[in-house]
Parts: sequence; C-alpha cells; structure tokens
Amino acid sequence: MGKRKKTKKAETSLCEGCAAECCRYVATEIDKPTCRRDYDHIRWYLMHRNVYVFVDHDGDWYLEFAADCGNLGDDHRCLRYAERPRICRRHGEDESDCEFHGAEPPYKRRFGTAQEFETWLDKRGRQWRWKKQEKKKGG
Repeated sequence: MGKRKKTKKAETSLCEGCAAECCRYVATEIDKPTCRRDYDHIRWYLMHRNVYVFVDHDGDWYLEFAADCGNLGDDHRCLRYAERPRICRRHGEDESDCEFHGAEPPYKRRFGTAQEFETWLDKRGRQWRWKKQEKKKGG
C-alpha cells in the first residue's frame, strides 16, 4: 500500500489555532561546543537580542534567530502559500516535529542569555573562562 498524499485540508487543519510558531524563527545547526573558543562564540551569540542556542532531542546544537517570516500575514497564514519554500512545505508533515502540536518542546535545552549558558557550563565543570593576560612589565 502506498503512502497517502497529504491534502491541503489536512495541512491546514494541522495549522488551525496555531500562531505560526514555525514561521517566527530561523535556526541553523552549529557544531557541538568542545573548547573555550566554542564556548566563547556561543556566549557572544547569546549577547545579542533575539538570538538563542538550543540542543534538540538528538543532541544536535542550533543557533536560533527569533525573526518573523516576511510573508506571514496578520492572521498567522502565509501570504505566499502556493510559492512557499520546500522547507516550509515539509515542516509539520509529522505532528511530532510541530512546535504547536508536539508532545514536548522541540529542544531539550535552550539558552537565551550568556549568563544562562555560563551557569550551565559551570554546573558541568567546563572550563570556559579565559585566563587573564598578565600586563607586560615596563610597557
């Protein structure tokens, strides 16, 4: 038996009552941090407004930018639905990857500030602080 093709009605019913959570951010995978330099970069990211770092349920790390899609209408619907990118078409094919309908958040850990990340590093005993550079004598 072949896989049933999803109909537009099925797609829209999944999105009913949703505030378009999937259209309010952009996230890109980053390498798992393993050293002071990596930790420092993540701290720098998190010092910017509307930037987050999260770890998904598979342990993959992501850099997230909170930014509404420019094609999002006031009614939380896509203004260019017929021409939307493939990533939009595929998102939510499985209810478990939908932020609104999923049983759990799309991440297992999310950092919104450098301080949150630093506290997390400290609790794990990670060495993230750079040694203070000594002042040169006579200079």
